Amino acid sequence: MTRSVSRRSVCSAGLALLAVAPAALSGAAHAQRGAAPITVVVPYTAGSAPDLFARLLVEHMRQLSGQTIIVENRVGASGNLGTLSVARAAPDGTTLLVTANTIVMNPSLFKSLQYDPVKSFEPVAALVNANFALTVNAGLGVATLAEFVAKAKAAPTLINYGSPGIGTPHHLCMELFRRKADIALQHVPYRGLAPAVADLAGGHISAMFMQINAATELARDGRVRVLALMGSARNPVAPSVATFAEQGITDVDVDNWWGMFAPAGTPAEVVKQLNARVNEVLRLPEVQKAMETQGQAAMGGPPERLKEIVDTDRVRWAEVIKAANIALE
Repeated sequence: MTRSVSRRSVCSAGLALLAVAPAALSGAAHAQRGAAPITVVVPYTAGSAPDLFARLLVEHMRQLSGQTIIVENRVGASGNLGTLSVARAAPDGTTLLVTANTIVMNPSLFKSLQYDPVKSFEPVAALVNANFALTVNAGLGVATLAEFVAKAKAAPTLINYGSPGIGTPHHLCMELFRRKADIALQHVPYRGLAPAVADLAGGHISAMFMQINAATELARDGRVRVLALMGSARNPVAPSVATFAEQGITDVDVDNWWGMFAPAGTPAEVVKQLNARVNEVLRLPEVQKAMETQGQAAMGGPPERLKEIVDTDRVRWAEVIKAANIALE
């Protein structure tokens, strides 16, 4: 598989989101021209899925409010550098964080983290969830989840799986599934998602978790098969792909989610205003359509919804990380 194919498979979701033109909104009722500019920090590289969604969100927020809002990528240390910069920012609503669920995973992965996902931030809004799917190379010779589990149990050293790196959501989701299915798999960490996807399609690794839209795109030419979907319900992008629970493996109904946070101490009224603006964008039909076509779903709701997700997932992933003895420096 060529590098260009792997990039197309991985990045199609985000590129489609950027193709959505902002709504032609007057913004008169919401105008905040003259207000202090807002910086939305994304702790991932430009062009990553969270980054591209953040830019779509910010563009519509600008249209609604007339306020200056920019996206800034502060990359490094598995997302910790950008996240820490927001934790240390003034709690006045002018510096915000859009991040993935790594914010609740990293405290269990790094021994000396300088921020806390609960104490260092105010949750603003849950943004998006994006279902992960178990995807295998067709050459493995399995067509169902049951066959995959049976093959892994029969030959514990046979099946390996890839991820974009140690401690990434893709890695931890496989560890969660592996424990629930009581199977042994060999981990092959890569430096980034694209080379892992390329090696899966090329048959150099047997399996991996990836977002459902990328998985179904790769499956079109028959080189990979999509066996099961994480989450509590099937995804409209691939309605024929059953969830893990439907196939007899429970307690893996987790999603890859993104959320918006403000520094701890940000006034409740500021958080409330930001939450209302974000929810307004998430309700826009063109934004919802863009996400749905990529297998993603708008979340939204009050800040308390994001807080509940953080509290639940922090405990869940801490248990997985401890059981798998995973640690990063």
